[in-house]
Amino acid sequence: MPIFAIQLMHSVESCPLYNADNKKKLKQLSSKKEELKVKYQINILTEVVNKLEHLITIVLEAPGYNAVESYLNDVGYAFYNKIEVREVEFVDKVIKTL
Repeated sequence: MPIFAIQLMHSVESCPLYNADNKKKLKQLSSKKEELKVKYQINILTEVVNKLEHLITIVLEAPGYNAVESYLNDVGYAFYNKIEVREVEFVDKVIKTL
């Protein structure tokens, strides 16, 4: 399955740590994460956050870009983040082709 690297960035004002409305909405939507991963055939390899920069990085496997986009919308990340999605490969895999 293709691998995608996703960066999500938001303002301090929209951050769920400080914005009560976004915190409530994100908690509601995020409670469906496991169900949505199955629905869209998503396998999250890692998901990390830099709280000071309001930056979330996710690396996941998915059948395609549409599945990634639908997952990010349904899980609640899209409503408060600027999102960049890139299809990537593991470096070890690329090195083996040299």
